[in-house]
Amino acid sequence: MMAYETIIYEKKGKVGYILFNRPEVHNALNEQMILELDSVLANIEGDAELGALILTGSGKSFISGGDIKMIHKALETPYEFFLLHDKLTRFNFRLERLRIPVIAAINGIAFGGGLEIATACDFRIASEKTKLGLPEVGLGIMPGAGATARLARLIGREMALYIELTGDPIDAQEAYRVGLVSKIVQDGEVLQAAEELAGRILRNAPASIAHIKRAIQVGTDMPLEGAMEYCQLSALMLSVTKDSKEGINAFLEKRKPLWQGK
Repeated sequence: MMAYETIIYEKKGKVGYILFNRPEVHNALNEQMILELDSVLANIEGDAELGALILTGSGKSFISGGDIKMIHKALETPYEFFLLHDKLTRFNFRLERLRIPVIAAINGIAFGGGLEIATACDFRIASEKTKLGLPEVGLGIMPGAGATARLARLIGREMALYIELTGDPIDAQEAYRVGLVSKIVQDGEVLQAAEELAGRILRNAPASIAHIKRAIQVGTDMPLEGAMEYCQLSALMLSVTKDSKEGINAFLEKRKPLWQGK
């Protein structure tokens, strides 16, 4: 594993942790951080032992958005501006498509690109002091790494328009009300809550987790009939795995299953 300057990656058991580590600027995204996130994700994708991934920020912020100096420089050349967003867009898509569940432990501010990363995660747990927003409209730009696509799917078109057209942040309670976060915890407890959720998921069969996640992701954007057929095919593929046989046998034998992820 490489050493990084803007992030910290560690693995504890079957859980991987990405810590955004630029606390002096509230973990603002710069080009180096984006490249390092892309690099660490390549390692995560190839780690067959990993069962869950948790993202969080150092200090009092998750990610405060894109580094303004970086954005100002990129705007001088439109194609560079496009490439900057394209790198983050590709990272978010790969993050979303990981076979394992990804949990955003939002420990404070999640603005701009930080919220876009959070929306690419499977779960979002927020501390009570969390603020979430997309302030790009007030800078004469717009979210360019997936927020206009994902946010409406998560919370509906009208609420997504409200957040993106006003640029106003929302607090944790409002984010929970509209379905943007699944749980609110006390300040300082968000990482523990994410670990507890990861633990509850990891009790179950790795093959089942991967197939269910994929079926939901693919099926959400398909017509109902096609999504149901994809579900049936996924269930059929899962039925021939060692995990499925172990799960049924363990139940009949009244013992805990020994999952192999195969």
